[in-house]
Amino acid sequence: MAIAGSTIRKIAAPLTLSARMRWSHAAVLLALVFTGIILIAWQSYRTIDHELTAAALSRRGAVSELAAATLSEKFDHLVDVSISLATRVRFRQLVAARQWTEAIAILRDAPRDLPFIERLFLTDVEGTLMADVPELPGVRGKSFAYREWYKGISRNWRPYVSPVYQRAAAPQLNVFAVAVPIRNDDGKVSGILVLQVRLDTFFGWLKAIEIGPEGFAYVVDPEGQLAFHSKFPGRNEIVKFSAVPAVQRVLRGSRSVEVTFDPVEVEDAVSAYTPLSGYGWGVIVQQPVQAAFAAKNDQLARLLVAYALVLLFCVLIAYLVSRVFVQRRQADDDLRVKAELERRVAERTAQLEATNKELESFTYSVSHDLRSPLRAVDGFSRILEEDHAGVLDDEGKRLLKVIRDSSQKMAMLIDDLLEFSRLGRKPIAAAEFDMGALVQGVITELSAAPGAASPEWRVGQLPHAWGDRVLLRQVWVNLLSNAAKFSARRGQPIIEAGGHTDGDRNVYYVKDNGVGFDMQYYNKLFGVFQRLHSVEEFPGTGVGLAIVQRVVTRHGGRVWAEGKPGEGAIFYFTLPREATDERI
Repeated sequence: MAIAGSTIRKIAAPLTLSARMRWSHAAVLLALVFTGIILIAWQSYRTIDHELTAAALSRRGAVSELAAATLSEKFDHLVDVSISLATRVRFRQLVAARQWTEAIAILRDAPRDLPFIERLFLTDVEGTLMADVPELPGVRGKSFAYREWYKGISRNWRPYVSPVYQRAAAPQLNVFAVAVPIRNDDGKVSGILVLQVRLDTFFGWLKAIEIGPEGFAYVVDPEGQLAFHSKFPGRNEIVKFSAVPAVQRVLRGSRSVEVTFDPVEVEDAVSAYTPLSGYGWGVIVQQPVQAAFAAKNDQLARLLVAYALVLLFCVLIAYLVSRVFVQRRQADDDLRVKAELERRVAERTAQLEATNKELESFTYSVSHDLRSPLRAVDGFSRILEEDHAGVLDDEGKRLLKVIRDSSQKMAMLIDDLLEFSRLGRKPIAAAEFDMGALVQGVITELSAAPGAASPEWRVGQLPHAWGDRVLLRQVWVNLLSNAAKFSARRGQPIIEAGGHTDGDRNVYYVKDNGVGFDMQYYNKLFGVFQRLHSVEEFPGTGVGLAIVQRVVTRHGGRVWAEGKPGEGAIFYFTLPREATDERI
């Protein structure tokens, strides 16, 4: 027995040393793997934190950009309306003849048709008020040359949008003014048309913008004065926000989304600011940091829970390995238990492999589940589903579907609006070209379109034109396709196109025998998204005629129409016969 014990010890000694060396190496490798997992988890956490932060900031930036784009288009529309009113032929002639009362009578219905216009008035070139609608006592003959709108328009005699001010007449409302020069036939300024716009009416749509809990949006004018604040829509006094860092940056023309301290709200906030190009105004969308990053913090908390589970599995693996190591050391004391020890090691190894497979499966599941919430931040509707789907009943889900269906139409409207905006900024490449050939090409294209109507086309003489051929082609496409659409229900639709020369202008027209329109709604014809017929009757977005007016006006011409219900309509537009610098 002594010899056997000695033999066992001699055999066990090198086996124990070898086993200890192997397990020492395994422990080092396990420590390296454990450290690597921690580093990867930490880097992943930082990356996800950065991406969620960027997504939250991007969402507020998108709201700010959309609000600024909408406000810019409203300003453009307001200026276009002002120019349209100021360029009426009879109106200009009366102003040139200094028949102020007769001239203002032409515009008497404008405040009723455009509810955001508080009042409008005419002044002479020195800024003296000559006529107003509605008429206020004691203001005619008074000079308003001290007002910012007069200083702005008199610098270069171009349309001007003023900063915010409080009007002098009672009730003393907060307003801003759009001033447009009125020119006579010689191009000289003979007067000024001023549209006074109420802030609460013009900016009321900002109250409907969904920013998030405790979020708000506000607009500042070029002097940093508060034009509208969604938290305080009824504010009467004019407040300066020029000390707010975001306001200072947006008035310098910068656009960004950042976390900054707001001295007005006395808190850290996410501020997204976007300037209005060409007007000097700015839009700021703001939300407290705690509310803005609430969803992000919630997702990061769930991520930490997932990482904690992964760490728990790693600790379990380390525990299993240590148990195997202890059991292997116990086997070194007696070779008689070597076989049993090897069997137990094999069992523990099998368990370890099974645990590793479970860990791999768990890691894949966690990785997949973590990517799904990240995709959910792409879009407001997906965010709504993730955050509130669990509390929505069937009616709520139906309403959510209605919202999504409506968003598709909204996307199409925004696309058309952006196209309308691009037409206003695209430079004009003018040259002389054959207008008759252009119209024939457009008719051929419309006739060849799938499902196109088959009217009788009558094309008369069309004077050669001077302008941008591409932009004017779009004018004919819109007018001719509208004529075909609104006359399609006639038994024999007839569409005429022609033109003639009138002094230094070419006059073109498109006439149809379609459904026509009531002239009392004429002021809506050329407005963006303004329609005289329902979408169910005649499809479309209501931007086509606005594009026609924008293109023709930029060429120095004008657009008008005549029509009667059931008797068709005729649309006219003019263009200069030769090159001109008259552009808007």
